[in-house]
Amino acid sequence: MTLTPISIPAGLGPRSYAMTRRRFWHGARLGLLLGGIVACNSERLVIANYNQPTIDALSKDPKAVQLLASGILDGTRDASVGRGSPAWEFGIFGREVYNYFPTDGRFISNYLVGIPGPQRLDPGGFASGAWTIRFQNQRNAIQFMDVANNSAALSTAQKSAATGFAKTFRALELMYAIISRDTLGAPTDIPADPNSPAPFVSRDSVYRFISATLDAGATDLAAGGTAFPFTLHSGFAGFDTPATFLQFNRAIAARVLAYRGSLLPACATCYQQALTAVAATFVSPVGGATSLTDLNRGIYNTYSTAAGETVNGNSFAQNNYIFAHASIETDAQSGAAVDDRYTRKVVRLASPVTPPGSPPLNIPATHRFNIYATPSSPVPIIRNEELMLIRAEANIFTGNFAAAMQDINNIRSVSGGGLPPVVFATQADGLTALVYERRYSLLYEGQRWHDARRFGLLGSLPIDRPGQFVAKVMPIPQAECDARVTKPNGCT
Repeated sequence: MTLTPISIPAGLGPRSYAMTRRRFWHGARLGLLLGGIVACNSERLVIANYNQPTIDALSKDPKAVQLLASGILDGTRDASVGRGSPAWEFGIFGREVYNYFPTDGRFISNYLVGIPGPQRLDPGGFASGAWTIRFQNQRNAIQFMDVANNSAALSTAQKSAATGFAKTFRALELMYAIISRDTLGAPTDIPADPNSPAPFVSRDSVYRFISATLDAGATDLAAGGTAFPFTLHSGFAGFDTPATFLQFNRAIAARVLAYRGSLLPACATCYQQALTAVAATFVSPVGGATSLTDLNRGIYNTYSTAAGETVNGNSFAQNNYIFAHASIETDAQSGAAVDDRYTRKVVRLASPVTPPGSPPLNIPATHRFNIYATPSSPVPIIRNEELMLIRAEANIFTGNFAAAMQDINNIRSVSGGGLPPVVFATQADGLTALVYERRYSLLYEGQRWHDARRFGLLGSLPIDRPGQFVAKVMPIPQAECDARVTKPNGCT
């Protein structure tokens, strides 16, 4: 089998193209790891094609598994900040974020206005959801498994550990893709030939595939021995062995199961399965979080300003044109003081910032985020605070209101800075409480838009100016439509 690089669709700018090339398996380093050429005999003058290394060649190189694992981690890290990231794009749709890039109003019009007939997002516009990157990294994960399974240097347990790692990340990438397209569906197959695109399948089929992939990864991790045959970065501190990484796998599984339980047609057993998955994670006992440090325990993408590294583009210190929606202040609850999740995560600007355009394309920005202090600040993939809220959600929808209130009120006390407790005895009231807690606990983590959609609350999101709308789904990229004879749902 030949490792064939994915073609880059038209429409990616020079920076995006350069980032994509760098992400894709760290190609230059892969060329180096395939070995030196010693010009002593004719056999050694046969030079490998470093742009299309074979599984066989990589399986024989002792450095390959580490470099390929690092490539998967880097792909997920790069897609988690800046343009295309959930924090930015889902955040704009969910009315958490403004992108007032000073010289291009399309970061407003492409997301909040779209195109007419009916009003929708432009398939050729800026709203991409990092689609290309998500599927590139799934291909990376599949090819990584091929290399690991063909490596004579790895034991059976090490191969299981490697495949469990790769399946977890493949599922994670597909989860982000289906959140962005929702009812339009997505492909679940990754063909060896990128010129033969896989068919789109329904949202339910995608989510079931994600859950099955995570479960298969969990089985592999359980048989993965005591150590990975590669090193994870510092964002996985405490979760860097097969046994502890399994807790991360179950955390993502719990998130996906909660999503499935809330979507129609609802999965009848998914909330109960979510409770089982949460119990296998690093979550605090019910109502048992003791500090912000405790709530922030989890797995993170890491960033750096060092040469060749990726910076945290979600930091205001890096991109000072990303602002916070003013409703975050006006909707914040109060007890003895205003919700501490607002006061520590959002800062009011000294003076309003006018958006681009003449006349301006939106209302002035009055707030910014204060979550990522520097371009080197880590960004969570999943934290204990989210796991407690997943457990609360599952308990609300399985009728255990007492346990749900314990977790929610624990978070209101520790993360909210002593907010008064809530009391509810119905699913409707429990959902109202849950949606508020998720909004402020997971602020700027790309969750609110999807929460509003899955709970039927998109109509509650604010419209800042006439002519704007709240997008329900991101469009299928035009290149995906053009590549298929049978067009996916949503292609024109």
